[in-house]
Amino acid sequence: MTHDEIIKVINHHVKGGEIEYRPKGLSTWQAAATPNWDFSRYDFRVKPEPLLLYVEIDKLGIRYGTSSAMFVPCNGGTIKKFVEVTE
Repeated sequence: MTHDEIIKVINHHVKGGEIEYRPKGLSTWQAAATPNWDFSRYDFRVKPEPLLLYVEIDKLGIRYGTSSAMFVPCNGGTIKKFVEVTE
């Protein structure tokens, strides 16, 4: 991790934000309620926020966006809402 990444994650934690960690070389992130800040053995990150995605499906095809206001149901279409965490 760079110094800027370390500062960012520690500042986020100080402000009450959620942090995740993983042992170096592994791919699975875990919650770090009380991080040990051992940057030589672990990677740390700000917990990603869920992405809210709206999808409109109608006979003309599929459109998507990040706001339901982007769509006006037409052509018999319906709007669906999905939440997904992305990295």
